[in-house]
Amino acid sequence: MPDQTRRPLHTRPLDSYRRPLTQSEKRSLRGTLGSIRAQGRRASRASAWIGPGFFAALWILTLLVSNVSWVVVTGFWAVVGGGITLWVRRDLTREVGHASAMALGLESALRGGQAEVFDIRAVAFVELEEFEDEGACYAFDLGGSRMAFLSGQEFYAATGFPSLDFALVYILDETDQAVEMLMDMRGPRADPVRTIPARTKWELDIPESLSVLEGSLDDLEELLKPPN
Repeated sequence: MPDQTRRPLHTRPLDSYRRPLTQSEKRSLRGTLGSIRAQGRRASRASAWIGPGFFAALWILTLLVSNVSWVVVTGFWAVVGGGITLWVRRDLTREVGHASAMALGLESALRGGQAEVFDIRAVAFVELEEFEDEGACYAFDLGGSRMAFLSGQEFYAATGFPSLDFALVYILDETDQAVEMLMDMRGPRADPVRTIPARTKWELDIPESLSVLEGSLDDLEELLKPPN
């Protein structure tokens, strides 16, 4: 019989600490900043040539190679060219704005020079399969009946990750908002002790990322079952 008295999960935030950025992290930020600025410049240049001049050239070319009435050709390119111009410029303007906002955040982070670090030193971990593009999800056994949860698309398996010994370094801007996340891999890549399938995960209450829950990986499904 299921436990009718089970209480909701009680979690706490994973411990963290602040420290100055290292020279390596500053170089990484400058490299990312340079790439973002270049991306913004490319989008600005692309926006400049997608306009009336471009479609006027296509209009002339169509008149030269087609027997269709110039009125029909003109109407076609007026409608199609105008629609494509507005659509492309809207997307490019959005991309330029996004790149500009990211660049401002990274510039602020370089001025502030601070990072918030979350250390993970685990003895084992369980992987919970992704459900509907929600991102990767892991439960790390920190020892002492404590489990740390990480979830999100930034935690997809990459070089050296997941591991049993690593740090998440969140680069902060001058308002203490995270603008970038770096992984400091201190141990080799490791495999999960087991994987919980997506169909089972869907029925569980998954704690927020960077939170700690008391318990054992062996009892994970039971701990995460919603209260009745």
